[in-house]
Amino acid sequence: MFKDSTIVKIFSVFSFVIFAIVIGKLFYLQVLDAEKYTQFVQSQSDPKLTVLTDRGYIYDKEGKLLARNKSAGSLFAYRKNIPNKYEFFKALEKNGIRVSSKAKKNLQETDTFTYIARQIDLAKAVKLSQEIEGLEYFVEDARFYPQGSLMANVVGFTGSDNIGRSGIEYFLNNRLEGKQVNIASLKDSRRRIILFEDKLELSRPDTQVYVTISSRIQAGAEYILREGAKDFGARNGSVVAMDIKTGEIILAANVNGFDPHNYWKYKPETWSNHGFNYVFEPGSIFKTVAFSYLHNSNKLDRNRLIDTSKKITIGKYTYSDTKYYGTLTVDEVFTHSSNIGMTQLIRGENSNRQGFYDFLVNSGFGEKTGIYGANEESGIVKPVSSWSKTSLTSMAIGYEVLVTPLQVVRFYAAVANGGIMVNPKIISKIIKGNETAIPEHTEKQIMSKETASYMLDLMQQTVVAGTGQKANTELTKIAGKTGTARVYDNKAGAYSTQNYSASFAGVFPAENPKVAMIVVYESPRSSIYGGSTAANVFRQIAEFISTEKHYFNEEIKVVSNEN
Repeated sequence: MFKDSTIVKIFSVFSFVIFAIVIGKLFYLQVLDAEKYTQFVQSQSDPKLTVLTDRGYIYDKEGKLLARNKSAGSLFAYRKNIPNKYEFFKALEKNGIRVSSKAKKNLQETDTFTYIARQIDLAKAVKLSQEIEGLEYFVEDARFYPQGSLMANVVGFTGSDNIGRSGIEYFLNNRLEGKQVNIASLKDSRRRIILFEDKLELSRPDTQVYVTISSRIQAGAEYILREGAKDFGARNGSVVAMDIKTGEIILAANVNGFDPHNYWKYKPETWSNHGFNYVFEPGSIFKTVAFSYLHNSNKLDRNRLIDTSKKITIGKYTYSDTKYYGTLTVDEVFTHSSNIGMTQLIRGENSNRQGFYDFLVNSGFGEKTGIYGANEESGIVKPVSSWSKTSLTSMAIGYEVLVTPLQVVRFYAAVANGGIMVNPKIISKIIKGNETAIPEHTEKQIMSKETASYMLDLMQQTVVAGTGQKANTELTKIAGKTGTARVYDNKAGAYSTQNYSASFAGVFPAENPKVAMIVVYESPRSSIYGGSTAANVFRQIAEFISTEKHYFNEEIKVVSNEN
C-alpha cells in the first residue's frame, strides 16, 4: 500500500492534469475556435423574428367594442396551377366569389400572382381552396365591426390593407396601426423555433380609443332620424347632439349609412359624417345668431314695434314671410321667424357690417371647429369687402353664409352655457401602453350671460307659442328655433324651387340645459318646413335622450315601486 504522502502527491498530479485539460479545452473553444461556435449559436438564434401587434381597438363611451382585428383569408391563384379556367371561374361564382375582369385577364394572359378575393371569412377561404383546384389562400389581418353599420359614419373603416380610409379609423390611423415587436427565440437542432415569449400576448394591441358616444343612444337616434326621413321623403339628413359643458358629442347620426365590412358597395358620399361635413345655408336657425349679435351689441330695442305687413325689396331680392303677421314686437319677430322683421332689425345696424362679421367669426363660423378624431368642413363667411347690398340682410336670415350642423350646435350650446363656447369632442380618451391622452378642453366667452339668457328665453317662447310648437313635449322643456332654406342649384345658377333644407336647432332641458342638438333634413317632400319635419324628430330624440339620462321636466313625478 501507498503511504499517505504518496497518495496526496498522486492525487495532486491527477487534479493538475485534469485542470490543465479543462483550461486547454476552454482556451480552444473560446479563442482558437471561437468564430465557428459563434456562427453556430447565431444559426440557432433568430434575432430578426418579429410580430406585428394588432391594430388598436375602438370602444364606445360605455366600453362596448366598436372595432377590432380578426384573421381573414385572401384568395389567390397562378395561371399554371389552374387546369380548367372555365370550371375554375364557374366554381368561384357558384360560391359567391366575383372575380374582377382584371383578375380574369391576368389569369388568361400572364402567370403572375393574382388576387381573387381579399379578406373573406377564413373558414370559407380554407374550404374553397380545398374544393377548387388551383385556388390558394393566405391569412392576413382584417377589421371587424361588432356593431355593424351602427355609428359607421363616425368609426369609419379600413381598406383591404387594414389602413384607415374614413372616420376615426382614418383620422387616428397613425395611433391605431400596429407596430413591430421583436421576439426572443432560439432554434433547436432540427431548426424548429423555440419562443421565450407568448406570441399571442405580444401581438395584442397596445392602443384603445374610446369615443364619447353611447351605442345605445346612437342606435335610438339613428332609428328615429331614419324613420323621419322615410315619413318626410328626405334625401339625406343628420342629427348631432353635444354636451353644452364638456363639448362631448352625445350622438352623430346620419340618414344614409353603410356597412363597413362591405363599404365598396356604397357610394363614397355615404361614408362621410353628414353632421360634420354637410355645408348648407342654414335659413332661420341662423336668426338666433343675428339676434344674439344685436342684443350683445346693445342694438336691440325690445319696446320697438315692427310692421311686417309689406315685403321689403333690396336690389333684386325681395324679403317676405310665409304668413301675414302685421305688427310684431321684437320678441315676436324671432318666435314667428319673420324675415321682414329680421331684415328691418339688422338694417338698423347696417352702418357697422364689420361688427356682425366679427361676431360670426368669433362664434366659430367660417372655420373648422377643430374636433379631434373626425374630418369636418369649415363653411364660408365672406369678408365684408366681398359683401353685396343684400349680404347683411340675407346673412341675418341664414343665406349667403355656409355652415355645418356641428358649427350650429356648438353655437346653440354656447347660448345654453351662459355664452361660453366649448370645443366639441368625439374622442374621450386614447390609451396607449401605460399612457392615457385626453383631448384638450377650451372655452371662450362669445356673448354676455345676459344675451345668452335672453336668447334662451326667446327659444323657449318659440317652442311654446311660435314656429317650433312641433318640438314641444311634456317630458322635457325644449328651447329652439326652426329653419327652412332654399338650396342653391349650381347647375341652374339659381335657388331651387323644389329642394329645401329643413332644420331645428335647440337645447334641453330648457330650465337647466344639458344638451344642444340640431336635426337637418335635405330636400324633404311631405313638407319643406323645419317646423313640421325636423322639429318633430328633434322632440322624439330629445325625449329618448331625456329618458336615457333622466332629464325629466321637474313637474313630472316618477312613480316609485317602493312602499
